Amino acid sequence: MRISNVKYQVNSNIIAANVDAESIASAGNCQSEEEMAVLTLYDNGLICECNKAAASLLDCLPNKLTWQPISKFLPWLAETPLMQGANINPNLRFLSHIGYSFEVISMSGVHFACTLFFNEIESFGRHHLRLIFRPITPEYTVV
Repeated sequence: MRISNVKYQVNSNIIAANVDAESIASAGNCQSEEEMAVLTLYDNGLICECNKAAASLLDCLPNKLTWQPISKFLPWLAETPLMQGANINPNLRFLSHIGYSFEVISMSGVHFACTLFFNEIESFGRHHLRLIFRPITPEYTVV
């Protein structure tokens, strides 16, 4: 079986890459960092910050997302450690680089696919993980 004519439609409001936010905004149709869906996670997987775009994408108010486990929205991460020591899990970093399609479940139960981009950040001497979502809708033909 061969897949051909793969096309991706990207929501122009949400663009992401595994680089800093300014590079992301300049690389796509995104106007600013505020338009990207971004979550900040503690190394244990709990959401500590959420922007409006991420709350909208996950169909929830930003204050309702804080302290929620990321595995509630990304079931695949339930059994996968986010960090190994002080670094991002190498498997997650690899999947991020190849554009792996993760299943995301919104607060209202809607399932959709996203590529995810993981970045390490440090705040007040503590490691955090910045998670940027890029929703995708593949249209493909199986030949």
